[in-house]
Amino acid sequence: MNRSTAAVANAFFLFVGVAGLIIQIASGVPGFPDIPPGPFILGVTGILVPALAAKYRWILFLGVAAPVFILVGALLEGSFWGRLADVGDFGPFVGTVLLIGGVIAAAVSGVVAISAAYRRVAVR
Repeated sequence: MNRSTAAVANAFFLFVGVAGLIIQIASGVPGFPDIPPGPFILGVTGILVPALAAKYRWILFLGVAAPVFILVGALLEGSFWGRLADVGDFGPFVGTVLLIGGVIAAAVSGVVAISAAYRRVAVR
C-alpha cells in the first residue's frame, strides 16, 4: 500500500497549522508558553503520517487526533476569536487563519485518509 493523496494532504495541512502557530509566536501573540507544544504536536504528526501510513494504517488516527486536540484547545482558550476579528493586526490575524484553517482541513483530510485506507482493506 502506498501513500494516499489524503494522507499527504493531511500532513500538508498539519504543517500549515505549524506555520500559523509560528507566525503567531513570532508576531508576539500573548499567552504562549516559553516552549509551546502545539508546533511539536502538529509537526511530529505531520512527519509520521506520510512516513509511516503505508506500513501502519493506525498512524492515520494521529492525523485526526492531533489537529482536533489543538482545535479543542483553541476553542476552550477562546482568544483566537479576537485575533480573527482584528484584521488590522496582520501577523496575529494571518497566523490564526492559517492555524484554524490548517487544523480543520487536516482533521477532514485525516478522516478521508482513514476511510480510504480501511476501505481498501475491506474490499480485499
